[in-house]
Amino acid sequence: MEIFKVEALSFRYPNIQEYTLENIGFSLSSGEFAVLCGPSGCGKTTLLRHLKTVLTPCGERTGRVLFCGQPLDCADQRTQSEKIGFVGQSPENQTVTDKVWHELAFGLESLGFDNETIRRRTAEMASFFGIQNLFDKSVSQLSGGQKQILNLASVMAMQPSVLILDEPTSQLDPIAASDFLFAVSRINRELGVTVIMTEHRLDEVIPLADRVLVMDSGKILSDASPQMTGAALKEQNNRILLSMPVPMRIWLCTQNDGGICPVTVGEGRAWLEEFSQTHQLKEPDIKADKQFDGEPVLQAENLWFRYGREQPDVLKGASLKAYKGEFLAVLGGNGTGKTTLLSAISGSAACYRGKVRIFGESIDKIKTPYSHMLGVLPQEPLSLFVKKTVLEDLLEMTDNNDPKDQLLTKAVKLCRLEKLLERHPYDLSGGERQRAALAKVLLTRPKILLLDEPTKGMDADFKQTFAQILTSLCSGGVTVIMVSHDVEFCAEYCDRCAMFFNGETVSEAAPVEFFTENNFYTTSASRMARNIIPSAITADHVITACGGTQPQKPAQDDNTPWRTDDDSKSEQFPQRKTSWLRKLGGFFSLIVFVLSAAACFGKNPIADFFGERQLAKYILLAVSAAAFAVFCGKNQIAEHTSHRSVRKLSKRTIAAAAMILLAVPVTIYFGVYYLGDKKYLFISLLVMLECMLPFFLVFEGRKPQARELVIISVLCALAVAGRAAFYMLPQFKPVMAIVIISGAAFGGETGFLVGALTMLVSNMFFGQGPWTPWQMFAMGITGFLAGVLFQKGLLGRNKSAMAVFGLLAAVVIYGGIMNPASAVMAHLPLNKGILLTYYAAGLPMDIVHGVSTMLFLFVGAKPMLEKLDRVKIKYGLL
Repeated sequence: MEIFKVEALSFRYPNIQEYTLENIGFSLSSGEFAVLCGPSGCGKTTLLRHLKTVLTPCGERTGRVLFCGQPLDCADQRTQSEKIGFVGQSPENQTVTDKVWHELAFGLESLGFDNETIRRRTAEMASFFGIQNLFDKSVSQLSGGQKQILNLASVMAMQPSVLILDEPTSQLDPIAASDFLFAVSRINRELGVTVIMTEHRLDEVIPLADRVLVMDSGKILSDASPQMTGAALKEQNNRILLSMPVPMRIWLCTQNDGGICPVTVGEGRAWLEEFSQTHQLKEPDIKADKQFDGEPVLQAENLWFRYGREQPDVLKGASLKAYKGEFLAVLGGNGTGKTTLLSAISGSAACYRGKVRIFGESIDKIKTPYSHMLGVLPQEPLSLFVKKTVLEDLLEMTDNNDPKDQLLTKAVKLCRLEKLLERHPYDLSGGERQRAALAKVLLTRPKILLLDEPTKGMDADFKQTFAQILTSLCSGGVTVIMVSHDVEFCAEYCDRCAMFFNGETVSEAAPVEFFTENNFYTTSASRMARNIIPSAITADHVITACGGTQPQKPAQDDNTPWRTDDDSKSEQFPQRKTSWLRKLGGFFSLIVFVLSAAACFGKNPIADFFGERQLAKYILLAVSAAAFAVFCGKNQIAEHTSHRSVRKLSKRTIAAAAMILLAVPVTIYFGVYYLGDKKYLFISLLVMLECMLPFFLVFEGRKPQARELVIISVLCALAVAGRAAFYMLPQFKPVMAIVIISGAAFGGETGFLVGALTMLVSNMFFGQGPWTPWQMFAMGITGFLAGVLFQKGLLGRNKSAMAVFGLLAAVVIYGGIMNPASAVMAHLPLNKGILLTYYAAGLPMDIVHGVSTMLFLFVGAKPMLEKLDRVKIKYGLL
């Protein structure tokens, strides 16, 4: 029976011309174990996410996916949640509760199972996966491997028929990864669950698989058994062959007399023993151990560290030395303190005992900024990215912000980022993200480079290029210290390896000595060739000894070593500069604004000139602020859309505008003059209903996504929090700025809802009363007009236009509504004199409100709109 069938599936992300998936077609039968492999960025994760609609990314898609013979889109959420299990790369990102047993029961509770069923299934899963001793523990106390096993058990508690795994072992050490894969194998063999998974470490995965699907550039190149896959890749001369298990690579690269291709280490060892009896083995070509003279450039001595006074020590007398130009690898299991050691070396974790010396000087006494000496690539590189494209993030690190900077050009080429520069860092695959982060760190020109799990998510082909990058750095005098679980990479490229256990270094040696002495924490080639080729620790060593042909290494485009003292720059290109008239206008308007602000509360020449005319001072304050915004706010806040044009107003938008501009004033007029001045609560209720009802009906009529409702809720929460945070400053609050941004990003309906609901909810803290409907209407109409003017393209989305609109909206719209409303609520007859009096009395505070709104928009409009535009595209909220 077919579980999944994918037919002619093509997909591309918004604003991306190339297809991520192109004409994909395959099927999965019940009980199969399929492995999906290929280079980073080839579309593996995108394909897996198309197998569960709630995870499917937004974009342009053709083709279809069938689940149990029916279109996947027709399967309801309950069926997909129960029958299609998904485990991702990061263990932390998938846990949602605090206790282990809560996590096991969470999915079952969400599906509405009764308590007896929940208790039975959680107990069964805990026993099956051997985590019964962890049942009452906090999730935060678990190691990475235990968290990933818990994620798997939580998914299996719902008894899915298919299990999808996206690089589930990428953050696990070799032993924890083996335990996890053994659990997956049992699920497939003993429970008959269909399994499809992506993975870069294929030595232990492919032996478990029935089929291997090889992807590259969004296409499936091969779909065959593991034995046939290797032969097909060799015939195609495809570099994905480097990702195959070591026994397969050795067999395919050695002159053999036919037979069955070995897949496991045991099969490979049996073949090698037979091969050695009929062939003369050579001595493997092992590089000589490097000798480093002089003083170490980095020295950590007797480091002790704990995360809390009552917490146990993580570092327990840890010591480490590194020399100039050395490539040092620190290996060990999860939770042994490797990442903490890097934090102590970089200075981000202050040890209570011990010293760290860089170039002979203690880090406590170094005055030079660390960024010029230490470069740190963290385990999760997303923390390094702060801009909306890779190029902008890299430009941030250059001295002159020049795209033609020679160092930038070299870093981009070195890390193969030419096709990724216009992509958002968060949209990159795991391996692509590592490469972009490495380029950003290299642009600081560090003398010591600290890498925490840098090969995580990298394909085997780029690992060789990455090794060349690190070799180039070391040749240029950079010291590289790398924490890693990738024993194959460390064995082939590092100069020295150190084993870290229980908070300290327990052994150090050159790679050959280090890995030949280990029985379990060693490479597949070492286990395969032990006692046959004693000094062989890599696939290349065994291939050389057997007289095979080495696979061709990737050519390096630039053999010039990366140097930390290279200050050469390419020709400087003139940057677009602000005209002197703008600078002069902005300078004088800023001076007038400062003097006007002081005149409102103190003495200066402007205060003396206007005397007691306070209203004139406030008007001058507003005008100078607007002028400053116009002179300085020239940057366009571009939407992430394929085109930007003036869009026509929809019929529902026109109808809603008519309701606001016609019905509400008529209601107020008839209410005041025909219902009597004591009916203000009823009048307010009518105004509220007329304002809210059309928008709620329109909003619900177009069936918004849950994601959109979540965004609206977050924006309302931000506005309410902003009003509360600035409660001590009368009228100086960011509420209107957030409302305007909401309308500019998502349109008039959303702007109105955010404005109206913000005032309703925030008045629960500040006091409800007859003023609430008026505030809801005033703030809501501001958000609505912002959506009509900015989101529809009637006004350009630049800081100056938005800031001036914020100033005018606060004074003209909000003040223009709330000032007469105050007269209505005071039971006064509405006439020209009363209205002018209330307008004049409220104008100073309206101007303060307008100036504050303008300032908040000037500072926050661009970053917030960029984030909201990205949310719209990523989650299909256009």
